[in-house]
Amino acid sequence: MADLRTLKDRAARLADKGKLEKAAEVYREILAADPRDVASRQKLAETLRKAGEDAGAIAAYRGVADDFARDGLLIKAIAICKVILELDPEHGDTQSMLAGLYARKRVEAPAPPLRGETPRRSGAFEPIPVDEGSGSAIQLEPLAGGQPGGDASGLPPELDASLATPAPVDEEEESTLFEVIRLAAHEARQAGVEDDVDIDTEEPVEAAPPVPASDAAAPPGHPRIPLFSDLSPAAFVSLTARMALRRAAAGEAVVREGEVGDSFFVVASGTLRVEKRGEAGDKVALARLGEGTFFGEMALLSGAPRAASVIAETDSELLEVRADVLEKLCREHPHVADSLARFYRQRLLANAMATSPLFRPFDARDRKAIMERFRAREMAAGERVVLEGQPSDGLYVVLSGALDVLKRKGGRDVPAGALREGDVFGEMSCLRKGPASATVVARRAGTLLRLPRAAFDELIVTYPQILELVSDLTDERQQSLEAILAGSAAWTEEGLVLV
Repeated sequence: MADLRTLKDRAARLADKGKLEKAAEVYREILAADPRDVASRQKLAETLRKAGEDAGAIAAYRGVADDFARDGLLIKAIAICKVILELDPEHGDTQSMLAGLYARKRVEAPAPPLRGETPRRSGAFEPIPVDEGSGSAIQLEPLAGGQPGGDASGLPPELDASLATPAPVDEEEESTLFEVIRLAAHEARQAGVEDDVDIDTEEPVEAAPPVPASDAAAPPGHPRIPLFSDLSPAAFVSLTARMALRRAAAGEAVVREGEVGDSFFVVASGTLRVEKRGEAGDKVALARLGEGTFFGEMALLSGAPRAASVIAETDSELLEVRADVLEKLCREHPHVADSLARFYRQRLLANAMATSPLFRPFDARDRKAIMERFRAREMAAGERVVLEGQPSDGLYVVLSGALDVLKRKGGRDVPAGALREGDVFGEMSCLRKGPASATVVARRAGTLLRLPRAAFDELIVTYPQILELVSDLTDERQQSLEAILAGSAAWTEEGLVLV
C-alpha cells in the first residue's frame, strides 16, 4: 500500500511538471498492481488526453465508464461517456454503452435520512394516501368542464385531468416550460405519437429528494428524479444523448439567485455550495451538494427566478439538461410529461409545507395530518378566486402562481396586496364567518390548496396555533385595508407604503 501511495504521489508530481508521458507510465504501473483502482485509471485517461493521445485516453476512459457502470454509479458513467464523445463524437461503442446503461439504472440506493430524522420511504416527505371513501385526503378539484383528477398512487393531486385536457395558452402571455410541456404532451397524444412505455398509475411513485440539509454527499446510484427513474429505454437513450457535460471550476457560480432558469443540473463529480442572500445582504449557506444530487429544476419548470445561487467549491462536472431538450423529450415521449407533473407537484407541496406560516410551526407528522384536510385547485390567469362582498369558500394556501388583492374604493378596484408561493388568504371570511373584505385575482396561473370552511372550523379546534396565526394575520390585513380606504396608505410594487 505504501509503495502504491508513493507511486501515486510521483505520478501527480510528474503530471504537474508537464511530464505527461512519464506520468502515464507510472499510472500504468499502478494499474498493473491494482486493476480496480478507478481513480488512477481516470488520472491516466486525463493525462493521456492532455498529452494528445486521444486513442489511449478513450480506451482508459472506457474502462472507467465500465467500472462506474458496474458499481451502479450511473451519473458518473454518463459523464465519462460524454468525455469520450468530446474526443470522438462518432465513437459507436460509447453510444452503445449509453444505451446499455438503461439496464443498470434500476440499481438504486435509498436516500439517507437527514440529521435528526428517521428513515422514510421518500427523500422529501411521505406521500399522502388517497382515501376515496372518506374524502379526507387531498384530492384534485374539478376543472371547468372537467372531472376530478387524481389516482390511488399515494401522491398529492396529479395533473391527470389537466394533462388530458390542458388549459388554453394565452399567446400574448409567456408560458412556463411546465405549461409548454403539458401542451406538447397533449398535442403528441392527439397526433397519435406512439409512446414506448406503459405507465401503471396505480403504482406508488416516490417524491424526488429535496436539497440535502447535511454535508453528506448523495449515496451511490442515480438520483430519484423522473428523468432517470421513470424513463423508458428509448427516452433514456434520447436524454443521455442530448445532455451536455459542463465543467465548473472551484469558485465558479453555476446558477445565480434571481436569474431566469433555462436548464437544470445533475452533479457528476465535485462539491457545490447552495447559498442565498440574507436580509442584511450577507450570503447564507443553505446546503452542500455532492455526487448524484441535482438542482435548478424548479426554476426551469416554473419560470420563476432562481431562488438561490449554487457555487462550485471544488472543480466539478455537471450533466446539464436544457429547456429545449426537456421540451423535445416530452414531445417525443409523452409519458415523461406525466412523470414531471407528479414530480413538480410533490416538490411544490414539500416547499409549501416548509415555507408557509400555516405549516411551519408543526412537525412532520402534524403537517401531514393538516395537509390531508386540504384539496388542490388549479387557477387560470385572470380568475377571481375570492370576491369582495361574498363569503370565501375556504382558507387558501398558494402552492404555485401569483395573485393580486384588490379592494373596492370609489367605484374602482385598487391594489391592496400581492400573494405568492406559501402565502395564505381567505382567512378573514372564514374566521369572521362573513363576506370577504377584498377580491383575490390570479395574476399568473398556478395551483392552490383549499381548506373548505367546515374543515377550517374543525382544524382550529384541533390545532389552536392555527387560530392564533390566522387571527394575527386577519388583524394585520384589516389594518392595511382600512389604511388604504382612508387614503393614508397605498399598495405599490415595494409593498404597503404610507402616503
